[in-house]
Formats: sequence, structure tokens, C-alpha cells
Amino acid sequence: MATRVRETERKYEPAGTGGGLLAGVPGVTVVGGGDVLLDAVYHDTADLRLAQSGVTLRRRTGGADAGWHLKLPVGRDARDEVRAKGTKDAKRVPKELSDLVLGLTRGEPLAPVAHIRTKRKRWELLDGEGNVAAEMVEDDVVAQTLGENEEVKAWREVEVELVHGGGEVFEVVERHLGRPSAAPAKLVRLLGERIPKRPKASDRITKYVQEQVRQIRRQDIRVRQDADDAVHQMRVASRRVRSVLQAYKGSRGLKEELRWLGEVLGEARDLEVLREHLELEIEALPPELVLGNVRQRLVETFAPREQEARTKVLEALRSKRYFALLNRLETTKVRPVKPKKRLSKTRQRVRRAKKDDGKTLHDVRKAAKRTRYAAEAADKQKLARRMKKLTKVLGRHQDSVVARRELRAMGVQSHMDGDSAFTYGLLYGCELRRAEKAEESLRGRV
Repeated sequence: MATRVRETERKYEPAGTGGGLLAGVPGVTVVGGGDVLLDAVYHDTADLRLAQSGVTLRRRTGGADAGWHLKLPVGRDARDEVRAKGTKDAKRVPKELSDLVLGLTRGEPLAPVAHIRTKRKRWELLDGEGNVAAEMVEDDVVAQTLGENEEVKAWREVEVELVHGGGEVFEVVERHLGRPSAAPAKLVRLLGERIPKRPKASDRITKYVQEQVRQIRRQDIRVRQDADDAVHQMRVASRRVRSVLQAYKGSRGLKEELRWLGEVLGEARDLEVLREHLELEIEALPPELVLGNVRQRLVETFAPREQEARTKVLEALRSKRYFALLNRLETTKVRPVKPKKRLSKTRQRVRRAKKDDGKTLHDVRKAAKRTRYAAEAADKQKLARRMKKLTKVLGRHQDSVVARRELRAMGVQSHMDGDSAFTYGLLYGCELRRAEKAEESLRGRV
């Protein structure tokens, strides 16, 4: 069973030795914590795909948290560390960790790429009340690359990791140790130029696409962890890329693959949103208006469908089709001819959809979303903001359409089961009014 820990730490250049590094600093009590020897073997693909994304996977012995560690960047100073004990074969990467990084490895085997030995001196930094605010370590590092061209490097570094303290701990430390070091993580410091660099965008629109592809990779791992809002964020990023390709004449095949991914993610996301909305609507009703087995039926209706949708998402994210899509996205360049004209035509699609009697408000919404993302890519923020406001209203209308369909189905089934259907009818009326209000607010906005 894997566990996850949030780490927040900063590196510093050694300015002295031992506990004297912070001796005499007001508000800090230094308590010696002893020495420890750490031995870690880092795993990656042959072309270092994990390191390229700032992710590290290691098996470490020594210390209180010996075992397998997967480190995932989440911010400037923070990382999530997913820990696993491993299997009977100590050298084999636990499947629960290798599965989390499938979006990066794309099925390529993981093998040892580096061996890092660390002689660590450790101290606890106590606050004025005697609580452990942070841990400070001084590391003597000997690191060796593994493979055909082996290289050995050695260095010293100091790290301060928050325990119960906040950012103020860094402020106190830095008044004595100076600004944080620019040195990267140990593995990156060892591998250096061996880590391949992704090509930089030559134009604004391609840069926008690359940012969304990075977001897809980040959310890929979070989706596999079943993290909050991960499916939604991944779906939005893929939709942004597809909208830009649609607006600026990108690859038709790539657009179709993004449509497939969006549909898979969309089913799971839409069910989650609808269930949460209905739960809130039921809670908002006076108890005397909630008749029958409403809450239990809601669970019975959505739980199996949500589980099935998540299973489909995970199956898709393990497929060769998805890996091929990621490979294509990472090399995509968008060089539109007459981008201003293309954006103008995309904007006109919104008006045409609104005037077309054969189109629904949901069609208008899709056209507005395409325009919003195309405008974002071209840095037309005023147009993007207008389209965002429009899609928000249209989104409320579409949510009402979907909710009414579900409420009717639950109401019919409740009646057939001999239970009261009153509450479903009441909620149906509320949703109908929500749609009417959305339509009223749309007048003159398209």
C-alpha cells in the first residue's frame, strides 16, 4: 500500500559545519538528531523520461523511510513523495509506482540509471514552544551514473525541510544562511546535460499548446492517483489543445484523437459534477420536502456508473493509443496562416450557431469555448474573457438540461418501485427555472 507525503524544502550552500550553521539564531533552537548513511539507486527509462519531467524514482536503504520513493514536483519548494515498501524482488519497481508514471514512460522499461550515497548529519529546529518547526540536514554526497559511460561526482549541500513550521522558518534560516541555492535535485545535478531538453516554441500559439501538453502530463499522474479535480483539469487541457487546432487548422488526425480522449474523460467528469450538484440541491431542501429514499437512490444511481467511467479512463490511459497521442502532442507545432483571420472566423461561429434554428445552446457553448481558447492562445485576453463569461452562463443551462434528464429517469424508476417521486419532480422544476434564468441572461450577449 503506497502512502503520500508532501515535502517542502529548500537547499543552501554550506557556509560552515555542524550545528553551528544556525547557532545563536534568535527564535531557533538546534537539537542534534544524529548521523545516517543513505544509499539510493535511481530508476528511469533509457532516455531519462522521468528526469526530463522533474520526477524521480528511487529505492533507498538507510533512514527511517527506507523503501521505494516516487517524487513528484508540485511547486517551487514542494514535492509529493509516494512511498511503497516494494516486493519480494527488492530490485523490481513496485507496480503501484510504475503504473503512476505510465504517462511519462509510455510502457518503456525502468532500469537503474544512478547510484547516490549520502552521509547525512541531521538536526531538528525547534520553535519558541519546543515544537519541531523544521529539519536541517548537511549531506556529503557521492553520486555515480550507471550504464555504458559511468561518471562520479561529489559535493556537499544543506537542506531545510519544514515539519510543523511554515514559510517563516525559511525567512529565519535565510537571514543566517543566505538565499537558497540554485543547485537542482541530487539526480539532476548528477545527470546534468544527459537529461534531454524539450524544444522551445518559436511562436506564441505553439507555446500555448506546449503549456497545455505539460498540464496533461501533470494531471495524468494525478488522475491515476484519483486526486481531486484531476480528471477535470486534464480534460480542460486537452480541450484547449483541440480548440487551438480547430481554430488554426491543425492536424485533423490529432484533433480526432483529442476528441476521443475528451470523451473518455468527459463521461467521468460529467457524472461527478452532476452527482455533486444534485447532492447539494437535496441538502438545500427543507427536510419535509425530501420524501422517500432519495439520497440512497442517488448513491445507487451514480456509484456504479462513476466506477465504470473511472475504469474506462484508466484503461484509456494505459493504452498504446493514448501513448501515441502523447508522443504526437509533444512534437506538435501550430503555425497558422493569417491567424487574425482564423480567430475572426472562429468568433463568427458563435453568432452563426446562435442564429441557426438547427443548433442548440449547447452548440453555441461549444463554439464559444473554441473561441475562448483560440483567443487565449493568441493573447487576445479581452475576447477570451467575454467568451469565458458566455460559456459560464451556457454551462449552467447545459447542466440543467442534463440534470433534468437524470431527475426524470430517477423519478420514473422511483414511481415504478413504489417510492415517492415528489422530490424528483420538485428538483426538476428548480432545474427548469435555472435554465430559464440562464436563457434570460443570454439576451444581447451573443
